[in-house]
Amino acid sequence: MRIWFALLVTPILALADQSVALATVRWACANQHVLAIHAIHATFLVVTIVATLGAAWVLIGTARTRNADAYSARRHFVTALATASGAFSTLVIAALWYPTWVIAPCFA
Repeated sequence: MRIWFALLVTPILALADQSVALATVRWACANQHVLAIHAIHATFLVVTIVATLGAAWVLIGTARTRNADAYSARRHFVTALATASGAFSTLVIAALWYPTWVIAPCFA
């Protein structure tokens, strides 16, 4: 389950992070509360980090048996792919969070 969550859900979380944060900008501008946008990004970032670490933990476990048979090799490959997907999604969320630190929500 940890593999599939990191492989399939973390990219969706990166897209959801952008959508939810952009939907909150109007409220943050009207009330002058940027903390809400930071909380959204932080929540999504923590979830993707936890998912990536879970996949990485499975990757470490599959490294010992990756050459045993074809099933183990496939499992190790999918686990490595899930870890990479989670890491990339985490990087995307961090990159989306950066403009919130630099630009005020009412800038536009």
